[in-house]
Amino acid sequence: MIISRNHHIQALRGIAASLVVLSHALEVIVDHHILPEWFRPVGFSIGGLGVTTFFVISGFIMVTISYDDFGSLHNALRFAGRRLVRIVPAYWIATLTAFALYQVSPLSRKPSAAELVSSLTFIPYPNGLGVDMQPVLGQGWTLNYEMSFYALFAIALVLPRRIGLIGLFLLFCVIVAGGASVKPLSDNTPAQTVFTFFSDPIILLFLVGMAIGVLKRNFADHFVVRYPLLVAAALLATQILVNIVLRIPPRLPFPEVISVWIAGALAVAACAFAAPVSGGGFEAAAEAMGDASYSTYLFHIFIVAALKMAFPITPVTAVFFVLLALLLSNLFGLLFYRTVERSISAMLRGSPIAWRPVVTRAS
Repeated sequence: MIISRNHHIQALRGIAASLVVLSHALEVIVDHHILPEWFRPVGFSIGGLGVTTFFVISGFIMVTISYDDFGSLHNALRFAGRRLVRIVPAYWIATLTAFALYQVSPLSRKPSAAELVSSLTFIPYPNGLGVDMQPVLGQGWTLNYEMSFYALFAIALVLPRRIGLIGLFLLFCVIVAGGASVKPLSDNTPAQTVFTFFSDPIILLFLVGMAIGVLKRNFADHFVVRYPLLVAAALLATQILVNIVLRIPPRLPFPEVISVWIAGALAVAACAFAAPVSGGGFEAAAEAMGDASYSTYLFHIFIVAALKMAFPITPVTAVFFVLLALLLSNLFGLLFYRTVERSISAMLRGSPIAWRPVVTRAS
């Protein structure tokens, strides 16, 4: 069966990546004392909104592209191979780049070889600083969650669809409940063990996306959202304004954190139930934004850092710095995707870990 891309979801992926870029660009403005210090955690909460949206999109896409693939070991292995080809090469390039830069920087803590290996294999580790269990490439912490979700989803694909999907929902709830027995849900301090990291309630966002995917599959003909991208943008913009006005930090205890998850989930739902589009400039732009979003997310930190050194940041130029960071990060993401990421994927299609795609995918 041919599964066409949802171009509104593609565009939303680009917006989510840009929110993460925005958070790091705003951090630079805070560093230059142009924005007050209290804005630093608020800026991180804006990036967190992007991550929330990404996780919900991921759950939605995995169900959408695999709905008819359950009950097959072959399909499960094919799914795992495609996810590895999609995620690993670009992430390894970005991680090795970050590791090399840390080694030559006199101002940064130099990660060890063991930390590099843990980062490349998606194993979180405590850094002894009492902060987030971030890999060598800081924003790569989200990939640890993504890869664990893909692994569990691949196992579920071996089972009949109803059993696989219900089993995943129950398993994630059990994991979160098990984590709460070790680290209470009211404790919003950073995880310091592998178990408490992977049992964080944030993994429930994948379930939200999966639920949207199931609803879309079964009720697409009964409910259509008009102007979905405008609705999604309005939801995200409203949440950003709320974060700023109320000075919402990047970490909230569960279930309070659900209040800031809702905007991202509704934005995905609006785009999921959009009317199909074909042809025109929107389709092309959305395709480009979605394709570039992963590379933009991985590499934007290098663009922001380079721009920080080269751009004269003053109260007058601060807005231009942020806009330039957004523009250059997205352009680099698109360039990397089209010249490197896509080439590596094509080269790996014939490898033992990947199979030639048989459907068009929004991944």
